[in-house]
Amino acid sequence: MERQSAGQKRQKKPEHSVAKAGTTQGCQSAPQASIPAFESTGPTGHRKRMRQRVMAQGAAALADYELLEMLLYVGVPRKDTKPLAKSLINAFGSFQAVIEAKEEDLRQIGGVTRASAALLQNVARVADRLPENGAESRRFLGNWDSILEYADVYLAHTPKGQVRALFLDSRNQLIADETVPAFLHEDSSHEAMACIRHAVAQVLQRALALHACALVTVDLVAEDQTLDESLAQNAPFVRELQRSAPLLAVEVHDHIAIGRGEWRSFNHSAGSKS
Repeated sequence: MERQSAGQKRQKKPEHSVAKAGTTQGCQSAPQASIPAFESTGPTGHRKRMRQRVMAQGAAALADYELLEMLLYVGVPRKDTKPLAKSLINAFGSFQAVIEAKEEDLRQIGGVTRASAALLQNVARVADRLPENGAESRRFLGNWDSILEYADVYLAHTPKGQVRALFLDSRNQLIADETVPAFLHEDSSHEAMACIRHAVAQVLQRALALHACALVTVDLVAEDQTLDESLAQNAPFVRELQRSAPLLAVEVHDHIAIGRGEWRSFNHSAGSKS
């Protein structure tokens, strides 16, 4: 029995050495536990690599189908979008043709959901607002109609109770639309005037930094105020702005108050928005 036991022990030795070589099932599980799961497997890893590539090289480094593939990430959150992107390019012929296609045509391609189709159409709408041939495109705000239309479209959802400064170039085209620093002060008239002058100085500094030639201030009247009350409240600021701006060759076209479907001009007679 002792010899047999010794023989069994001698037989276990080569098994142990083979285990170290990694040929047995038990041996394979040990090193496998120390190896982390690959982060690059599946759609998630591929998307991560695509984003890293864009960050490193820019979107210009992508082929049309790859750019389309990344756009589809939003509408297809947990699936490889490369086959769908290639199918769209093959069906419509180009990236531009894909984003300009109608929803019903896009939905004919297998895998295109309503959300994906809406996303691609929104890309086309965004592209329509970009300037052509790299030329700078600025909105003209040289008359009442253009200013009131701008307020209706772009300031409709801006919080009320603030004053905006519309900085214009020499052709009365919009350079920037920014919030005027708060200037109302409830304490002594001296401190109130200091706040007003500080706000005027900041507006004019921005005008110089933007190389603006003119500006229009727009008061988005608070719900608890009438337009006339707001105009009267802001009058000291407007007068100080009109006094200081010409010293820096900046023209203040006007200050207008807008609220509840009406507008009032500081310089001109009141009117109703049409």
